[in-house]
Amino acid sequence: MKNIRRQRGFTLLEIMIALTIFAVISTLAWQILDGAMRTTSATDASAAKLNELQRAWSLMERDFFQLQARAPRNEPDLFLQEGDAVELTTLNGVSGTVQLERVRWRLEKGRVYRDVWPVIDSPADVKPEEVPIISEVKSMQWRFYHNGWQKSWDDSAHLPDGVELTLTMENGDSWRWVFTTPGDMPDAAVAPQPGDTPDAAAAPQPGATPDAAAAPQTVAGNAPAPDVKS
Repeated sequence: MKNIRRQRGFTLLEIMIALTIFAVISTLAWQILDGAMRTTSATDASAAKLNELQRAWSLMERDFFQLQARAPRNEPDLFLQEGDAVELTTLNGVSGTVQLERVRWRLEKGRVYRDVWPVIDSPADVKPEEVPIISEVKSMQWRFYHNGWQKSWDDSAHLPDGVELTLTMENGDSWRWVFTTPGDMPDAAVAPQPGDTPDAAAAPQPGATPDAAAAPQTVAGNAPAPDVKS
């Protein structure tokens, strides 16, 4: 009589247990992968936001540090503030050439824009190029320094000595930046031209005698008596 070998398979219970273990492991692996993907996305978003802020700070620092006392021909304002917008003249290097540039920083619909005019003396109807710099901004507040901090700048014919900007983001973060400016540069002294003569009032006149008030006076009776030796 021949021995017949029977192949023993998995029971239904063993298969159910194996499937349950596989499902648990797959769920844990998916949670780990999903958490890693969420962390990567949050990190990328934070890095992109930080890059926006660093770019904005760099542009503002350059604009205010190179602030120029030069107004466009079609308006008399050197430094103009209107609400949360600030308009000024700065320097910009294009292809190795430094030239004057009129810019305006402003907040509109949650975005900070840097408006740039094509040329500083553009006609009044020319619109600037609107460049978005920072997004998701809730508020934008300026302060200006000149003999103390001021919440607004009304003297558009002069330049502040410093500028402070406080940005409040939609997520609640706040950024406070302080920039120094050249301020009002002192007027340069005019060098004397060849052929110029000194002021007539300062030069002595011919035949004039020194002022009597400048000469030493001798008061009678107050002069010391000479020593007499016997």
